[in-house]
Amino acid sequence: MPPKEPRFIPSTPAQSLAFLQKVSIFSHVAPDALERIASIVSERVHPKRSIIFHEGDEGDTLYIIRSGRVKISKITEDGREKTLAIMQPGAFFGEMAIFDEMPRSATAEVLDEPVVALTISKRDFERVVLETPRIALQLLRDLTRRIRQVNQQVEDLAFKDVHERVASTLCSLSRVEGRLLGGNRILINLKMTHQDLANMVGSSRETVTRALNRLQDQDIISIAHQQITIHKPEVLAAWA
Repeated sequence: MPPKEPRFIPSTPAQSLAFLQKVSIFSHVAPDALERIASIVSERVHPKRSIIFHEGDEGDTLYIIRSGRVKISKITEDGREKTLAIMQPGAFFGEMAIFDEMPRSATAEVLDEPVVALTISKRDFERVVLETPRIALQLLRDLTRRIRQVNQQVEDLAFKDVHERVASTLCSLSRVEGRLLGGNRILINLKMTHQDLANMVGSSRETVTRALNRLQDQDIISIAHQQITIHKPEVLAAWA
């Protein structure tokens, strides 16, 4: 079966401008500079479950998600997958290969719905950053936040057992993907299998399943249709 290729779709500068105003790295850019940026972006549609790029690929493009979700992951030498992040609309990725001119450091995969992404080439993005230094400042803030998240993942792997890591991951997902329900309950609005969660936690599916069952037995969470509802957020946070 041939790989699924992205479709390029027409997007007017006005449409791109309206969206870019909501993206963190462009949120404080002057209108005239933002109009120039909107005029140079392209738009692509990537089919669901398709690969945008593989770890090790050459990279010369920055991606900004307009709709859909993208999983950023790495594959270990023994074939295990570690999910690094789930990118949401408004998030950008692919910047590392632009700045250090090294191959892609991870794989970007579309999740369960097509992704519409704005793209900016390396040459255009470098010119934009030089013309508008405020973008570089906001970019540094966003990258610092990501480094903090990676530090938290390293800390979890080094000092927490699997049950604590599962609780910590669910707490993080509730902050990003959470939808508040009645009675202080939180629905993690992302369909995940036990294997998906295991890839995020950095453990086996069987071990993660045992941890989830323990949380369900204590009515801290419930799972239905591959979605997790947190019934006792404070208790889950204490586990984490």
